[in-house]
Amino acid sequence: MSQPLPTDPPPEPQAPEPYVSKIDRRTALAWVGVVGAAAAVGAGVVVYGPKFGGRPAVEAKGYGTDPNLVHPAPAPWPRIMTRAQLDTAAAACDHILPATATAPSARALGVPDFLNEWVSAPYPEQLKDRPLILGGLDRLAAGAQRRFGKPTPALSAAERAALIGPLAAAKGADLAFFRRIRRLVIGAYYTTPQGFKDIGYIGNVARARDPGPSDEVLAHLERELARLGL
Repeated sequence: MSQPLPTDPPPEPQAPEPYVSKIDRRTALAWVGVVGAAAAVGAGVVVYGPKFGGRPAVEAKGYGTDPNLVHPAPAPWPRIMTRAQLDTAAAACDHILPATATAPSARALGVPDFLNEWVSAPYPEQLKDRPLILGGLDRLAAGAQRRFGKPTPALSAAERAALIGPLAAAKGADLAFFRRIRRLVIGAYYTTPQGFKDIGYIGNVARARDPGPSDEVLAHLERELARLGL
């Protein structure tokens, strides 16, 4: 088999398969608590009806004011994303934080499961985000069918970028959706060990010695102190 010439463009990455859940609900619930401290709010009761995925209406209660985030009980509410919304959330994760040579993608770490748990939780912050995020996912899924004639899991990397990328410069609900889901994806990703490693965070690691600030930092500090007359 002949090798591609150096001038050949890199092969187009294959479109990912429909999203498969990566984390269990206990992990997702603890993740929601870390990212938003949502479960610290008082218990609420929410009715889930046809507006959110066509499911029969059921009552869902929150944990109350003193949840156990180390060993959380099973969630008392259902996850509400449809199959299409979850797949589209995975596509958004692929666009916002794709895999690199040194770090896995947000999809691979289960961030779509976190997003599903986030919009399903019956707390004020999540209730406010729910229509914004689910509506944005529905518009993206419809846009994939309209523009490319395929569902979001079948989009190539280039098609995915063409669909989601322009939202960063959009207006109104599309811009609000993009900013919110980007913030949630990044916030969730960088609370994981893999996210810590990606940014070089080494907290909670014992060190035999502390070398202190570098000579460059000390020189800068001295200049600033002199400028302030200190």
